Amino acid sequence: MQTATLSPIPLLQRSLQLLNPIYTPLLILASPSFFIPIIGELVPIVGGLLNLAYVVVGAPILGGAALVLVDQHLKQQSPVLGNSLDQAISKAVPLVLGSVLLLLIVFGGSLLLVIPGIYLGVRLAFLICAIALEGQGATEGLGYSWNLVKGRWWGVFWAFLALGLIFGIPILILSLIVGGIAAALNFGLLVAVVVGAVTTAIVPILNIFTVLLFRSLQDMQGQAA
Repeated sequence: MQTATLSPIPLLQRSLQLLNPIYTPLLILASPSFFIPIIGELVPIVGGLLNLAYVVVGAPILGGAALVLVDQHLKQQSPVLGNSLDQAISKAVPLVLGSVLLLLIVFGGSLLLVIPGIYLGVRLAFLICAIALEGQGATEGLGYSWNLVKGRWWGVFWAFLALGLIFGIPILILSLIVGGIAAALNFGLLVAVVVGAVTTAIVPILNIFTVLLFRSLQDMQGQAA
């Protein structure tokens, strides 16, 4: 049983401790984010269509399956890729609809000088968790996440920001280095392959971190009730 916390370092340490047994199935679920940009480099029109389909439909369902798989592991159940996918597919409509609503809300907020978009993004960050793990509908999931983060916005913001900095800065540096090499070799595909591989490789850690943060918020909410 994990101790409820919003501190990013303990959450990241716990994520790494849980990673090994479920890394491969989580990586499989994240793999389209590696292959689609490569296809986009080779065949831009096809890649663009695939990327749109993935963002709107694929990512919410596969992301939901990843969260289910992590949660099964946390509950010391035997996480099975097929079972996790089945559960996510059974919730495909609310997952896709909720994801579209989230994108529209955050995008609309971002038009208002960015800050409202960041605020809304954090308050609604656990929409997919609410749908995939708690059986909420699309609109209900928005309210669930909103209430879950209430009073703890700064803690959640810092947790995600710290995680983004820990992984984002090295990836940015890698992108600049690989981009320079690719430009010198006139081989643009190199960036998609190398940076895509590294980015996809850390997605399982982000999945685990998100579920741990979600469950910590639930525990804190229960303690405060």
